[in-house]
Amino acid sequence: MQFGICLPIADAGIAHAAGFDFVEPTVRSLSPLDPDFDAIRAPFDSAPLPTPVFNVFVPSEVPVTGPNVNWEQVESYLEAAIGRVAAVGGEKIVFGSGGARNVPDGFDKEEAFTQLVRFLRLAGNVAVRNGVTIVIEPLNSRDSNIITSVAEGMELARETAHLRVRLLADLYHMMEDDEPLENITTCAAWIEHVHVADTHRVAPGEGSYPYEEFFRRLHKGGYSGRISIECRWDDLAAQAGPAGEYLRRMWEETK
Repeated sequence: MQFGICLPIADAGIAHAAGFDFVEPTVRSLSPLDPDFDAIRAPFDSAPLPTPVFNVFVPSEVPVTGPNVNWEQVESYLEAAIGRVAAVGGEKIVFGSGGARNVPDGFDKEEAFTQLVRFLRLAGNVAVRNGVTIVIEPLNSRDSNIITSVAEGMELARETAHLRVRLLADLYHMMEDDEPLENITTCAAWIEHVHVADTHRVAPGEGSYPYEEFFRRLHKGGYSGRISIECRWDDLAAQAGPAGEYLRRMWEETK
């Protein structure tokens, strides 16, 4: 199992020193709309760890639900963003993007769901040309008003029906909404990436989240993807090592 941290590329050295296998930066950090890509990619090319996964996919100024969706703008953004992720070695892109996907007040939720399917099919088509997979990240109901559980994420992935559109399970978002961990088992065949934190989004091992059950269910489902920490850090250099050790120990103990 490979463990990583959601971090800016500038902090890859800290993650490397702490024993992690990769870092998960943001798509935004690749500045998809900036034409000077050579300067932007330089720190990625020289980083001490690979960047196989990226998050913060779509900015709020490129909405994918609601009455103001501009599909030409969306397609142009997807071409630029996914192409850059692939150029620096990215294999998966996390589609959380609450600001872009949140349904505007008064807009029909079913129509918004249909828009998400259209968006993901477009993204999947660009992704397949670039050797990338899109993973849907369900967000808790305070961070998003659509696709707020792993079960709903699986429904969206099924409806999209694209080989390059899969699912992410985030322990923090599940716990925030008291989503049953049984959904990990139910949705196992769709899950291709995992995010973790601990109580109140502290570092793993510093709270009381049910890692034993969470990891046992991932094992039972045959999960073999990567696991990224996405949490708040008070002192990254001091906390990263113990957090990684905790995750590796729990992963081994729950086999």
